[in-house]
Amino acid sequence: MPDKLIGVTVAANEVHVVLLTKNATQDFTLDDETTMNLQDGDRPAAYNTIHGQFSDYVRQHRAKYVCIKGSAVSMGGTKMAHLHAAELRGVVQAAASSAGAEIRIMTKANASRNFGTRKVDEYLKDSTFWKNIGLPNLKKGQREAAFSAISEFPD
Repeated sequence: MPDKLIGVTVAANEVHVVLLTKNATQDFTLDDETTMNLQDGDRPAAYNTIHGQFSDYVRQHRAKYVCIKGSAVSMGGTKMAHLHAAELRGVVQAAASSAGAEIRIMTKANASRNFGTRKVDEYLKDSTFWKNIGLPNLKKGQREAAFSAISEFPD
């Protein structure tokens, strides 16, 4: 049975999610793409809501793996948005774990060294690459989330 993978990128107030089926090496099917927005108001209560939404999503889709784009060092300094994104990333990790998924964290630096022959950003811009792996209809804004999963499970 093909594996279900979820790729995730996290911003300060939103979680971008791509659900893929891995059919074979470098052959994927796009099952779903969505964005979960953090509710306005009290952040801890909003984190609880996102935790429930994301863990339900993982369970409902029977995803075996959740691959999350990890934090990166900001040369421009750390802003409040970076800290909020880091907090929300932790919530997503906890939600995936509570749903029974295996979690992998993808950093661009590591993926650029260990996946293929190009830098991550080159893959993200290359529409032919996305077509060749079965994902021509994936929104460009969701490619990074999908790449998180693809780079962690290339074989």
